[in-house]
Amino acid sequence: MTRLFLALAILDCLVVPAAFPQSIAVAYEYAPVAYPGAVSSSANGINNNNVIVGSYLDQASMVHGYVYRNGKYTKVDFPGASATEVFGINDDGDIVGMYQLAGPLNEHGFLRRDGQFFKINVPKATFGTVAQGINRDGTIVGTYDDSQGFVYQNGAYKTWNAPQLPGEPTQTQLNGINNRGRIGGQVFTGGNWRGFWVDGKDLDFLEPLFATDNEVTGINGRGDIVGCHDATKGFASFTGETPEGSENNERFPRQQTLASCASAINFARAIVGSYFTTNQPVGFLAVPVLTLKVGSPANHASLTNPLLLRATAFGNNVSQIQVWVNWKKVLQVNGNSLAANLWLPVGKNQRLAIHATNSKGITVKVVQTITVH
Repeated sequence: MTRLFLALAILDCLVVPAAFPQSIAVAYEYAPVAYPGAVSSSANGINNNNVIVGSYLDQASMVHGYVYRNGKYTKVDFPGASATEVFGINDDGDIVGMYQLAGPLNEHGFLRRDGQFFKINVPKATFGTVAQGINRDGTIVGTYDDSQGFVYQNGAYKTWNAPQLPGEPTQTQLNGINNRGRIGGQVFTGGNWRGFWVDGKDLDFLEPLFATDNEVTGINGRGDIVGCHDATKGFASFTGETPEGSENNERFPRQQTLASCASAINFARAIVGSYFTTNQPVGFLAVPVLTLKVGSPANHASLTNPLLLRATAFGNNVSQIQVWVNWKKVLQVNGNSLAANLWLPVGKNQRLAIHATNSKGITVKVVQTITVH
């Protein structure tokens, strides 16, 4: 795991701020995250210091939270609780989660700051509060009564629910918040869970209404989002907001498949989540080993020949970048940078694929659809 975090630190130093809309793809290397001796474990959150939080089931069937920092696991138990789970962590090391007390079904949120526990209970809640995420400013998001989202900021609770179809019962869950205040979650509408992220008054959905179940479980400071489809299929979408003029014309973001369901993503694009082995969950950490950024052309662009192609790959020992048009290779350059003017076939829906490969043969690609006049 130490080697993975070293690679993560190197990649983070190579990040260059975008001056224009980019299409991004990332190849990952995976490692298990499992509390020693646990029957099962989950990895639920990661901060920008690469500290991971999660939960585990011990041999006595008791549920505990944990913090994984610098190669060491530390157990987390809310005082007097019968079960504790940790879901989120901010860059200061504050953690949030949920605990239960003995007796009838009950859920209580908590914040642990500087080793001291604080209760997070929405006053309107009838049976439970779950604190899911916290950002650098200390704003907490979560869900109460398993049906309504809440934001806790400056000592005040605010209910926040996503729009639904007329007549539908309220069913919103908030999962995470980044340092810019953007929130990710899902709402049950049209017979399915529908993932979304919200920035102030601007709300965007991951997929169209009536699509299969999808959830946005994590969001980082870049606006990258991660989540899950149908409880088993993970995805990441990098810089999910597409600058296309208006909400009515804005396309749904491109999604990249992950090995399993993701829970959180940090600024360096390290991802944590969980997968199943013999029906028992195990946490995972996914670290970027190769990142490809295509700056030109933009996806769905309508352009005139010759086209300007710009792409850069980040990672150790990037060997080459290739350009494929309609499944035929038309250009190859050595190194990690591409800048070329290229004549492409005229017509709609031309398939443009840009591939980057490193010395180990790991390949990542961005596929776009463009119109050429």
